[in-house]
Amino acid sequence: MENYGRKIIDYIFGKRSNGSRISYEREQKVQADSDRSDIRVFETGVSAQRHGNIGQSSRTAEEAECNRLIGIAKKHGLYIDKADWNKFGTQRMIPTGESVVFLSKDASVFTKMKSPFSKAPLKQTHPEDIIYEHLIHNMLFPNTRYRFIGISEDIKGIRIVLQQKNISAMFRVPTQQMIDDYLRNNLGLSKEDKYFYGNEYLAITDISNLSDNVLCDEDGRLYFIDPIIRLKRPALEVWNYLYNSRCI
Repeated sequence: MENYGRKIIDYIFGKRSNGSRISYEREQKVQADSDRSDIRVFETGVSAQRHGNIGQSSRTAEEAECNRLIGIAKKHGLYIDKADWNKFGTQRMIPTGESVVFLSKDASVFTKMKSPFSKAPLKQTHPEDIIYEHLIHNMLFPNTRYRFIGISEDIKGIRIVLQQKNISAMFRVPTQQMIDDYLRNNLGLSKEDKYFYGNEYLAITDISNLSDNVLCDEDGRLYFIDPIIRLKRPALEVWNYLYNSRCI
């Protein structure tokens, strides 16, 4: 059953639906369920004391959640030792404080060792949310979805190991107007200030056309590579909102 589930995930990971809108929404639901199943073992033992003001999220709470996730990963064979990072390819010298990035030998897949608390003040990240962050991205931007690989750690702490298809060499940078229109019309977000688009559940930033974080293909489809997503409510509440509104 595990191998069958992985085949489904791998199939959708490498294929974009060409069917109707209804078929695409069904595919999104199947994919969302598959993504969620990948982290199901980490959902046990989550504290009910979550969220609130970001200032209430203490270093002790962060360490407790990281230790919980690492312990579960080791128990279920999802822990990746730092000594094994090079199996994912060649390390890329990408100017980011959030991830250590590797490119596969065939240049088709990026593996990102994400440090979930590196931009916590900007993202307002709470400890119990970090295992769900990539799921929120996948619901919003399915054509650049992340595939969960496991948990690792280094001297900077826990790392969430994710993979993402490499499309950076294929597409061009869109205009800012194209990006703004997509956020308003496709995601239903409103401009909150110079840098953020959001609603009552979340806000998105780091989406300027001055960077290469948003790309565009020849048909005008946008690809958001790694935007910063600020959660205004607990991650599971945001996930459920997106699941019920975007996966019919």
